[in-house]
Amino acid sequence: MKSILLSLIAAMIAATHLYAQTDTRLFNHLSVGLNVGTTGVGADIAMPATRFLDIEAGISIMPKIKYNTNLHLNLSTSTINPILPTPIDLDDIPAQGKLKMINGKLMINFYPIAVSSFHISVGAYFGSTEVAEIYNTIDGQLLPIYQANTFIKDNNLPFDEIGLTVGDYQLTPDINGNVRATLKSNNFKPYVGLGFGRAVPKKRIGFKFDLGAMFWGSPEVTDHNGVSLTKQNWDGKDGGAFKTISKIKVYPVLNFRLCGRIF
Repeated sequence: MKSILLSLIAAMIAATHLYAQTDTRLFNHLSVGLNVGTTGVGADIAMPATRFLDIEAGISIMPKIKYNTNLHLNLSTSTINPILPTPIDLDDIPAQGKLKMINGKLMINFYPIAVSSFHISVGAYFGSTEVAEIYNTIDGQLLPIYQANTFIKDNNLPFDEIGLTVGDYQLTPDINGNVRATLKSNNFKPYVGLGFGRAVPKKRIGFKFDLGAMFWGSPEVTDHNGVSLTKQNWDGKDGGAFKTISKIKVYPVLNFRLCGRIF
């Protein structure tokens, strides 16, 4: 993906090279913008490189949006309780998910038609690898599961480890009876998109719309110790946004930007 991105950037620069020496727009303006979209809220600056190119740089932060969900055991209590010294009495286990993305960005906007605001954008987001996390909300509630797993292991019983399913992942309680998982992506995330509007508006105020894709690689899920969890065909029904995002390799980007030209 990086090689494709570099090829696109090179092609855009080559397409405008003949105009660069005589272009009166070369770095002669500066705009600042505020944006909101699927990458969160952010701010950026932009400058024209030629009549056909703008360079845009900024930062986007996903507000720590929390949502409530429930988690369930991977094994039914009716199956495992007969062999345990202390039966497990857990059904719906309350949990909370939280989104947490922070990214810098660097984009080149290419305008194929100088008089039009239609543009093709290539660039990258980069920064934190953490995307989301999920955890149980009642402290120590899962201690009976930890104790049951210890009993199964110590007695070599023919049962799988007991845990909670989130999509294709299983979360196993720690010694304190809690679970926590973090969803991570690559720290360098190439981007390709298109839209309407100029990063540096011709008038004092402008509006820009972008639709594209962020290529962040195969998401990784780690437990409370930072150990990567093995993806299996659990098909857990719970987890909300955490479950959904953990399955995608290309993150959809939809952004709206309000900008003003400083000079």
